[in-house]
Amino acid sequence: MLVLVWCAACTKHWVEPQAAKVSTIAAWVDTPKKPYRIEPGDDVSVVMPFNPELNYEAVVDPKGGLTIPLVGTVQAGGLTVDEAGQRINRLLARNGITNDAYTSVSIRTYAGRIYVGGQVKKPGAIPMQTDMDALQAINAAGGLMDTARTKEVVVVRRSPDGRPMVRSVNLEALIRGADPQQSVALQPSDAIFVPQSSVVEVDQWVDRYITRIVPFNQSINYNVGSGGFFR
Repeated sequence: MLVLVWCAACTKHWVEPQAAKVSTIAAWVDTPKKPYRIEPGDDVSVVMPFNPELNYEAVVDPKGGLTIPLVGTVQAGGLTVDEAGQRINRLLARNGITNDAYTSVSIRTYAGRIYVGGQVKKPGAIPMQTDMDALQAINAAGGLMDTARTKEVVVVRRSPDGRPMVRSVNLEALIRGADPQQSVALQPSDAIFVPQSSVVEVDQWVDRYITRIVPFNQSINYNVGSGGFFR
């Protein structure tokens, strides 16, 4: 024990306990945008322009199936909307209904959720929308409170290995200057945290509102504004 104390005293750079936990956070990686693939729980609209009587809306079942009259159950889970439309066209032709359906499939409501908290008027889970960014998610959560720190909004995302990735978004630069660097395309289960104008502990909010809903393998324990995430 004395040797350890002596070694610590000789160390040039003292590592704060929270800073020592930075390794629990993965480096942020902007993954290329990929076509959305239908998931169980998605509310799907099926439109056939030349056969409007066959138009249909339904929720994808837990096994990824989409049951459509005269078509049957289409395994839509894991397909893009274009692939789902093509599969429905083939089934309609095979069942002798029509050979020219030109089916168009779209997502009315996504099963995925975005979690918004901090200085917003209606914190909580909101439905995922196509090409949603942090500003749109915050607006869906009722908008910013007067105490919000708009230059350092935090986006938290799960990395492939389960650790959280964290980056900041400057909403002022996005709104006033249309800075494309601040327009982060959100993904299902992303979390948005809007800090107060004073320093706020991100880890407290993540533990309270996010970890219990979408658990990470390791939790965040780092101060916003402490120099780790922002300057």
